Amino acid sequence: MPHLSKRCQRYGLIASLVLTLSIDIAPVALAKYKPPPEPSAPIATGTNTTRGGCDSNASVGLAPLVPFSHVGQTSSSRPTFVWFVPDRTPHPLQFRLFTRTGQPLYKTEMQSQLGIMQFSLPQNQPELAAGQVYRWQVELFCSPSNSLSSVVATADIEVVKPIARLQTQLAATQTPQQRIDLYAESGLWYDALAEALKAPNSPNSSPMLELLDSLASVEAQSLKDWSDRLKQIEAIERQRQAPASPPLQPKP
Repeated sequence: MPHLSKRCQRYGLIASLVLTLSIDIAPVALAKYKPPPEPSAPIATGTNTTRGGCDSNASVGLAPLVPFSHVGQTSSSRPTFVWFVPDRTPHPLQFRLFTRTGQPLYKTEMQSQLGIMQFSLPQNQPELAAGQVYRWQVELFCSPSNSLSSVVATADIEVVKPIARLQTQLAATQTPQQRIDLYAESGLWYDALAEALKAPNSPNSSPMLELLDSLASVEAQSLKDWSDRLKQIEAIERQRQAPASPPLQPKP
């Protein structure tokens, strides 16, 4: 019966188009952060970072946004360092970089601001060496008249040689999310986070916060306390980034 054959072909074509459209509009699965195969053990741990800020009502302390179950890695010789500030009131803040043995390498001062802050090592500074672990620190000075009134957060960073295969893959990427995914899958936490901070947010997604959530899941396996604090920071930032609801209009 030819008319049935044509009808079946028509239905088959429609079904094929529906399937194609459903694939095209399916949400992209974000890559999860995977720790490097043989990471260095950190000296600093998540349990000894500060619990508070300068403001008495700060619910979460000054915190570097890094893994603490292992040393986060970067392939950049001038990496980006990221931390969370809980205080609404600006305070003098000092960023410091050391060798792992404590030799000072760099220091700069800035004003703090609520939320996520970042700092990249300037081009006029010597490059960090691959194969080395460094320590970095941020300190909030709560009271100009009291040098002892401050809070400090410390973390380690390991510089590794760029992977040729990864560099080839990065050169072929077409979206910021692809770059984030490649770095995250390769265990390069600092590089993935730096890319996530540059990526645009959508109404329902923040690449940086999605990556932070992935790190919290990794840390939950051995440092639940630190994982919980990362989730607190994520929740605070999601709330801050949420669009404000329009005021209710009175009924006529």
